[in-house]
Amino acid sequence: MSGRDPAEIWEAGVEEGERRVSRAASGLLATGAVGGADVMLGILALTVTSGAVSLVAPEPLAHLAGSLTFGIGLVFIVIGRSELFTENFLVPVSTVFARRAGPGSLVRLWAGTLVGNLLALIALAWVLTRAGLVPPETLDAAGTMAQTFADRSLGAAFLSAILAGMSMTLLTWLAHAAQDESAKVTIALLVGFLLAAPSLNHAVVSFGEMSFGILAGTGHAEWLDLLQNFPVAVAGNLVGGLGFVTLTRRVQVRGEPG
Repeated sequence: MSGRDPAEIWEAGVEEGERRVSRAASGLLATGAVGGADVMLGILALTVTSGAVSLVAPEPLAHLAGSLTFGIGLVFIVIGRSELFTENFLVPVSTVFARRAGPGSLVRLWAGTLVGNLLALIALAWVLTRAGLVPPETLDAAGTMAQTFADRSLGAAFLSAILAGMSMTLLTWLAHAAQDESAKVTIALLVGFLLAAPSLNHAVVSFGEMSFGILAGTGHAEWLDLLQNFPVAVAGNLVGGLGFVTLTRRVQVRGEPG
């Protein structure tokens, strides 16, 4: 693990954020699409594993086993430098704080990345649910996963989204803190488990999980459930990522000597 101090981590984020907000629209969409694809590969690993384990063990234990593999998708994002909409709650925001970019550039980055994320997720969810591509137990696991989000109350969904926003933004901070690639891989796997095991309501991840389960047709979740959950997830992620991580890290950095 790195011994970098908070101010150094923050400054590295400012410089990285300046690069991100300067991308062309095509670059934003492409980076977001790759990020969405990475997430769906993590979801695939989760459902294949949990589906297989469910054949010999209770469903809760199977889901726990599958959650250990979801972080593969986050490893792809961290090492491959793709991006999620919510992963941009720290780095480009720090650039706006430093007045090296305006709020409009930040909104443009968020919108372009989010569109790319969602398009890739829905496209791969459709591919994965074509007949014979994945085992039946994988589709069953996808349906169960989608139901978890559909069955939550509004309050529970929002609180879960706050925790998801905190977790993903913390991943961004830790990935910038760690200079060793093996440390970044470990961090991504740990945060992946933290997101997947309790099915935290991360806007991009839950969209992919619900799309996969709905298209699989193995549960009672419907598109209306996804449409109702998505804005709640976005709002909660913003509160958790910006309010509980980005702002507190900014205060931490400002309190550093010098």
